[in-house]
Amino acid sequence: MKKHYLLPLLPLTLAIALLFGCTREDVAAAEAAVTEAPAVQDSTEAAALSAQSLAVSEESIILNGTTASAPEGVSCADGTVTIESAGTYRLTGSLTGQIIVDADGPVELILAGASVTAAQAGDCAIEIQSDEDVLLTLEAGTENTLSDGASTANSAASAALYSKGSLTIDGSGSLTISAGANNGIQCKTTLTVAGGQLTVSAANHGLKSAGLLTISGGNITVQCGGDGLCAQAGRLAAGDILLSGGNISISAGERGMDSEGDITITGGDVSILSTDDGIRGANVTVSAGNIIIDAGCDGIQAETLLFIAGGNFQITAGGGGGDASSHAGESFGMGGGMGGASGETETSSDTSAKGLKSDGDVAISGGTFDLSTSDDSIHCAGLCTIDGGIMTICSSDDAIHADDMLVINDGTITVTDCFEGLEAYAIEIHGGEIDLRSVNDGINANGPETMGMGGFGGASGETNGETEDSATDSVSGSSITYYRQTGGSVNLVVTGSMSNIGDGLDSNGSVYIEGGTLIISTDGSTQEGAIDYGGGEFVITGGTVIAGGSSMMQESLSTSSTQCCAILSTNTQAAGTEVTILDADGNILASAVMEDSFSCLILSHPDMTVGNVYTVTYGTESATLDFTSTTVINSSGGFGMGSMGGGMPGGMGGPGF
Repeated sequence: MKKHYLLPLLPLTLAIALLFGCTREDVAAAEAAVTEAPAVQDSTEAAALSAQSLAVSEESIILNGTTASAPEGVSCADGTVTIESAGTYRLTGSLTGQIIVDADGPVELILAGASVTAAQAGDCAIEIQSDEDVLLTLEAGTENTLSDGASTANSAASAALYSKGSLTIDGSGSLTISAGANNGIQCKTTLTVAGGQLTVSAANHGLKSAGLLTISGGNITVQCGGDGLCAQAGRLAAGDILLSGGNISISAGERGMDSEGDITITGGDVSILSTDDGIRGANVTVSAGNIIIDAGCDGIQAETLLFIAGGNFQITAGGGGGDASSHAGESFGMGGGMGGASGETETSSDTSAKGLKSDGDVAISGGTFDLSTSDDSIHCAGLCTIDGGIMTICSSDDAIHADDMLVINDGTITVTDCFEGLEAYAIEIHGGEIDLRSVNDGINANGPETMGMGGFGGASGETNGETEDSATDSVSGSSITYYRQTGGSVNLVVTGSMSNIGDGLDSNGSVYIEGGTLIISTDGSTQEGAIDYGGGEFVITGGTVIAGGSSMMQESLSTSSTQCCAILSTNTQAAGTEVTILDADGNILASAVMEDSFSCLILSHPDMTVGNVYTVTYGTESATLDFTSTTVINSSGGFGMGSMGGGMPGGMGGPGF
C-alpha cells in the first residue's frame, strides 16, 4: 500500500524541528529522509500521484444508520465503527454513533459525503485514540457533518472531533462540526488545517490543541462560547499558533485566538468578533495578512513582546473610540501655593480595552492600522518603538502610551481624537509624520518632575496611575524624563475646553528640539501652554517650531539654545489665525494656521540667525524679532516677564498643571 498521506506531513515535521531548536545537522538528516519519498515536481503532478494512490490503496466505509459496510481491519458494533489498521479509508453515508481510530500506523480518512452524529452526549463523532498521524481529507464537491449530539455544555465531553496524535485537515470539500457539549476540534499534539471549507459551532473552544496549532489554508468559520483558536502547552510543543494562510472568521464568547505560547501570523485573512481579547499570546508577531478585530477587551495582547512588521489591521476595542472630551480617567486638583501640588491623578477602569497591548515591549516597523478604542490604542509596559507603518487612531484615552520610553523613527500617524496623544516616561521622535488632535496634553513625557513649579520649592505632584519605569536618555545616558525631537513632522492640536484641556507638549523634565518640524496649537484662553516643562531645560538647537498657546503659564527658553528662537506674547488671537515668519526681504521662512486661539507664540527656524531681524505676522498684527545681540528672546514667562535676553521665568509661579 502506498502511504501517500505521509507527504503533506513531512514539511510540518521540518518546521517543528526548527521550532524546537534542532541543529542544521538534525534538519539535514530529516531532509535526507524526505528525499527517500517520491519527488513531487508541481501541484499537477502531486494531484495525479494522489489520485493514483487513492485508486490503488483506498478502502471504502459505507455508513448506514447504526452500522456500516467496512473492509478488513475495520469493525462495527453497536453504532461504533473502529479502524484498527493503518491505511486510507473513504467514508460515505450517515452514522448515529462513533468512528474510532485506533490503528497501529498513520491513517487517512477521506470524508466524501459523510455524516456522523454521536449517540451519547459525552461521545465524540470521530475519536482518534492512537498516537499515529491522521490526515482528514475533505473530498472536493462533498458536504460532511460531525456532531457530538449534545444540546447543552458537558464538561465531561472533549470534542466532536478528537485526536490524541497529530491531525491534519486538508482538501476542498466542506465539513460542518456541531459541538453542543464542549470543543469543536481538539488535538492533544499538533493540529493543522491546510484546506477545506470548515464550519465549527461549539459550546466551548472552536479549535483547540495541546501543542501546536497551524493554519495554512482553507476557509474556517467558528462560532463558539470559548476561544475561537486555542493552543495550550503540551508534551511536544509550547502551545503556539502559526497562521500563514486561509480565510478565518471567528465569533467567540471569550478570546478570538488564545495561546499559552507564541502567535505568529505571516498571511491569511482573519476576522474576529470576541467578548474578551481578540488575539492573545506570550509573544505575538505579525508580518503579513489582513486582520479585522472587534473585541470587548484588548484587540491584540502580548505578554512579553508585540512585534508587527506588516499586515493590514482594523481593530475596534471596547466599543471603539470617540468623544474623548468626556473621558473620566483624569481628575485635576488645584495645588500650588507654598509647596502645593497640582493633585493630578489618573484612574482606569477594571476592563482593559486597548488596541495593541504588550506587558513588555512593542515594536512596529510596517503595516497599516485603523485603531478605534475606548482605552489606549497602543499601550506597552516597556519600550515602544515605531519604525514605520501607516496608522489612523481614534481613542477615548491615550493614542500611544509606554510606561518606559516611546521612540518614533518613521511612519505616518494620524490621531483623529484622543484624550492624551503620545504619553511615556520619555519620548524621542527622529522621523515620520505625526498629525494629532487631543483633548488633553498632545505629548506628555510623564516621568517624575526634576523641579516643581508649585511655588517655593513645591512640586506639581503629577501622577498618572501607571507603574513608571526609568527611561534612559539616548544622548546623555541618564535616567530622566524628557522630550527630544531630531526629525520628522509633528502637528498637534489640543481641542479641549476650559474644564478639560492640556498643554500641547508637556514634559516633567526637559524639552530638546534638535530638528524636524513642530507645530502646536492649544487654547490661549486657558492656563495651558503650547510647551511646558517641569524644571529641566527647554533647548532649541535645530528644526522649525511654531507653537501657539496661553501666555499665562508659558515658561522661558533656556539660554543654552544655539538656534535663534523666541517666545512672544500677543493679544489674544482668534482660532484659525495664520502665523508667518518672514526674513528681512519678506521671504516666508515658515507658516502655520493655529486652529485654536492663542496669546503666546514660540518661534524658531534654522534660517533665523544672530545679526538679523525677522518679522512674524499673525492675523492683522505683526511683531519684530531682533536677534542682533542674542540667540534667545523671551518676552514672557510664568506669570511674570523674563528678560529679553532669556533666563528663567519671572514671578513666583502658580498652580502646577
